[in-house]
Amino acid sequence: MARYTLEELASKISGAKIENCADPKKVQVESVSPVNPGVTNSISFLANKKMLNEAKKTASSIVMTTSEFAKELEVPCLVVDKPDLILAQVLDLIYPPHTFENKVEANAFVHPKAKIGKNCYVGNFASVAEDAEIGDNVILEDGVRIGRGAKVGEGSHIGPNNVIHHGVIIGKRFRSFGNCTVGGDGFRFVFANGKHNKIPQVGTVIVGDDVEMGSNSAIDRGGLENTIIGDGCKFDNLVHIGHNCVLGKNVVIAGYTGVAGSTTIGDNCTIGGGCGIADHLSIASGTIVGGGTSVRNTLSKPDIYVGWDYGLTFPEFQKLRVNIKNVVNFQKWARRIKAIESKLGLNAEE
Repeated sequence: MARYTLEELASKISGAKIENCADPKKVQVESVSPVNPGVTNSISFLANKKMLNEAKKTASSIVMTTSEFAKELEVPCLVVDKPDLILAQVLDLIYPPHTFENKVEANAFVHPKAKIGKNCYVGNFASVAEDAEIGDNVILEDGVRIGRGAKVGEGSHIGPNNVIHHGVIIGKRFRSFGNCTVGGDGFRFVFANGKHNKIPQVGTVIVGDDVEMGSNSAIDRGGLENTIIGDGCKFDNLVHIGHNCVLGKNVVIAGYTGVAGSTTIGDNCTIGGGCGIADHLSIASGTIVGGGTSVRNTLSKPDIYVGWDYGLTFPEFQKLRVNIKNVVNFQKWARRIKAIESKLGLNAEE
């Protein structure tokens, strides 16, 4: 961890201002903590009015917040326009990320016909195959496998034990964590003669710029066409994208979600955790799919979809829940009605 005074910290963040502090040279910060309860010599951030009362009682030495909220506080404030966004800069300052050397480890393997850019790190037991191309400032952590003819864009950081299969194209500033696989075969078999016969997958995967993949994610290569992941997509852990899928820009997918083959997802979609999305569908740009939803039909208009079957909008799902509850309670109501009829001496026809 690094230590800064409030004055030093403010000088490193463009547009930051200091409020509620007579001498910012004397206020120290060496950690980042939640605003509730807060910690001495730490900085907390306040971006939501719901936490304002908690911030008034914080034990933290500094609160990073907006000018609006700073007026409500007595604690020294680092004032910025978007505290939740600037938090990333503050975290990097106080907890500097590990710096990798410009080095190919002695037990790594780089094929003579592979190309490695400037200022790259190739970790222990990593391998870079024939005709692969690695851009400048790329980090390949321990155990990474880059297949023949694959390309990795500049500024990328590929986590330990990742496999980037042959012919895969990775854009700039790609980030992945442990045990991801990009470009494995798509899942296609034809059952004949009493067995499942494998169909070769001859497409590849093309990944745009600024894409991030969580641990154990798997992206299948295309069958005849390519699987495409657009710029700015972010995947949580254990996300699977099937062969021939096309994802637009800035698609966010939470953990344990699977997207079956040949499905298209438009720009700026958000897919919750634990979702199952069937094959050969299209999901409109701007759509939100709630966690645990099963999508079996095309979602042609942007909306919030939730449920376990056909991808209902949120209002439709609420109606379904009411109807399910009514069906569950029907027998109980029927017994009560019969009891009332009996007391009244009514002999209603069945």
